[in-house]
Amino acid sequence: MRCDVCGKEGAEIQRVTRAYGRGGRELLIRNVPVVTCPQCGESYLTAETLYEIERIKLHRRALAARKQIEVAEFVRAPGGEARPPRALQRPARSTVRR
Repeated sequence: MRCDVCGKEGAEIQRVTRAYGRGGRELLIRNVPVVTCPQCGESYLTAETLYEIERIKLHRRALAARKQIEVAEFVRAPGGEARPPRALQRPARSTVRR
């Protein structure tokens, strides 16, 4: 497949899960086709895929199943370094000697 960004052959379609919306109005769409190009490193959605995503969002009550899922948040520490969620962090060492 030819990449729409760089024009070179070798682009492939990968299926991903994407979340749309905020708070209690989030919608998770599975198997979204994303075109990825190993030549230029770009990933993009086709116009047809964008149209289908908008259709799903518009008719979400008829097309989506309501499910409970666990949600984790990726947090960045000051300075741009990733840090694990609080539950995964090691407790600080005590400086008190016994």
